Amino acid sequence: MTRILKLGLISGIFFFLLITGFSLFIPPHIRISRAINIGSSSDSILNNIAGIEKWKYWYPGFDTLALQELEKKDGKLLSVKTKGISIVLSELKESRVVAEFRSGRKKPVIQRWETISHPGTDSVTLQWGMDFRLCWYPWEKFSSLMFEKRYGAQMEQGLTNLKTILEN
Repeated sequence: MTRILKLGLISGIFFFLLITGFSLFIPPHIRISRAINIGSSSDSILNNIAGIEKWKYWYPGFDTLALQELEKKDGKLLSVKTKGISIVLSELKESRVVAEFRSGRKKPVIQRWETISHPGTDSVTLQWGMDFRLCWYPWEKFSSLMFEKRYGAQMEQGLTNLKTILEN
């Protein structure tokens, strides 16, 4: 009986070390990015992103969230809290908006929206990126393999919603 327990314990430790070793090949920084061309000005695009109160019109799922205002400046919401997540617009520049999504002790998820103008064209490219910083834990690293599937479609839908609003 003790031989079986020893074998089970040694096998469990070996399996854990093997899985941990494989997870070390997954990078600790994951970036998901989507882009779309919008027939509008850079200012119009960023005006819809630079205030969290306007996200309910284009950001998937934001229309049903109850937001608790934390900071407001020039009529724009810069910081809110909802469902245990705090959202802070940390950078507002002429061609870029950066938001930090924080939940408890977890590392923040950084979302960036950047406009890229093309001289001689009637559209502006809007690029939306999400940056994830991961711990070394194997379950966290392996779960990151699903981020593309989970967030990619949501980002594409948000960009399409924003394009529809701005071009109509």
